[in-house]
Amino acid sequence: MPVHVKTNPPMTEEDELVFIEKMNVACGIVDQLKKTSPEVKRVICALHEPIDDYQRFDFQSELKAQYEDALHQGGFSPRLARKFSLMFVFNTVRDIEIVLVKRGDSIVVHFLCKTVKALYELGQMIVSGFMHAVFAAAIEPPAHTTVDVYVRADEFNLRLFQLSSPQDKGNSVDR
Repeated sequence: MPVHVKTNPPMTEEDELVFIEKMNVACGIVDQLKKTSPEVKRVICALHEPIDDYQRFDFQSELKAQYEDALHQGGFSPRLARKFSLMFVFNTVRDIEIVLVKRGDSIVVHFLCKTVKALYELGQMIVSGFMHAVFAAAIEPPAHTTVDVYVRADEFNLRLFQLSSPQDKGNSVDR
């Protein structure tokens, strides 16, 4: 799902590239941690088991601490490490991944949502203002700059159609 991040006034090309680099470095740190840390692997597995809310909260807190520490060690400020770790925990728990960050008519962060529920959860992250807070912290906009985070309706409807269609039926969509 492409999520657009746009500022008003628009960011310079250099600022966009800095934001993209921050996102890519953060994704790389968390992906590496998920692959190599036995503790993180254990927590992720536990989160996918039937557990009560208290256990889920504990596991998520543990995962957040691991991500935050790794991001901070990777050179991110404590504030940005905290914001990013919240987003990555939310994504991990809900089977959402950031797969690509690129420039377009805005910065476009591509999320892979593995289920319709994950697509809904990503939408909630955007509508609630959570993604705005994370991306605004990463952009660190100067005063009098607004940051908009949105999904275009046509892109959302296409992804929803793709996720909710029967598999292996060869559906085609006219764009």
